This record gives sequence, C-alpha cells and structure tokens, in this order.
Amino acid sequence: MESKIGLLIDLPESKLPGLYAQITKALAGSMALFDHDNEMLIVSNKEQRIAVLAVIKELGIEADLMDLRLLPPDAELTDLFSDYGFTSHAENDYLYDKLVVSFRFAPGSPQAEVDQAALQMEEHLLAQYQDDENREVFIADRQLGELMHGIAKAYRCRIEMLS
Repeated sequence: MESKIGLLIDLPESKLPGLYAQITKALAGSMALFDHDNEMLIVSNKEQRIAVLAVIKELGIEADLMDLRLLPPDAELTDLFSDYGFTSHAENDYLYDKLVVSFRFAPGSPQAEVDQAALQMEEHLLAQYQDDENREVFIADRQLGELMHGIAKAYRCRIEMLS
C-alpha cells in the first residue's frame, strides 16, 4: 500500500466543480493533484501538500489533513470497506490510515493452519491483496489487531503487523 495525503475541504456541493478548476489552474505550473473525491483532494507527498494548502488558502478555503493508504488495484474489498475508506472518482481505493492495521502471516507457519486462521479472520477483514513478494496482506480495523494475533495463535501461526 502506498501512503497518500488527503486534504478534506468544506464547501457546498454547488461550488465543487468550479473549485477543482481553480485549484487545478493554480497548480498547473508546479504540480498536479494525484486524485480527488468530492471534497477530498489527494496528494502524494509533503511538498505537494504544502503547494495545495497554499493555493486553497489563497482561495479562502480551510482543509483538514488525513493520512490515507492507497490500495493496489487488485485488492479484494469486503462489505466493511466503506466504513473505513472510499473509492475515488478515478476508481482508486483508499483507507483512512488511523483506522486500519495491515498484517500478513509470518513465514514458517503451516499452510493448513494459515488457511484455517485466515478463514476465521475473514469476517473482520476490510481488504486483502498480494504484496510484491506474492504474500497475502490482510487489512482490519486497528482496534482488532490483538484479536488477529489471538486467532493466529489459536491456529499455531504467527502474524507480522505491517503498520
């Protein structure tokens, strides 16, 4: 998962299209937004965040900052996903960083036990995907981290928290 920065702006719906045009025009020479969704402007790094904040400040707009996680395009989302994230207009899937934890099974755990533990965890998952090492990464509510450890332990497995 890639880290992104969300800037949540508070404007009436009727002003959104014109606002995006103004922001895009003001940023055209220096950088572009990575993505957006309604009142959420999304950038990739601190420098872009600073640039966008400067532009929206000139327009008299306030923004709340949020750390986001961009899911890979092949991530499998569960029905719980929408309580912890959103899908942007560009069809990118994001999770709110402060609400979620990601983990994977530690190497050396017997596959049969891993399969049973994963099945038990399934009802709590928000999403899952394959990482660059072709290992399954699971995402759950941050408050359920200890429960995920407990389930793994009950099946004689270990998990590694990634965040």
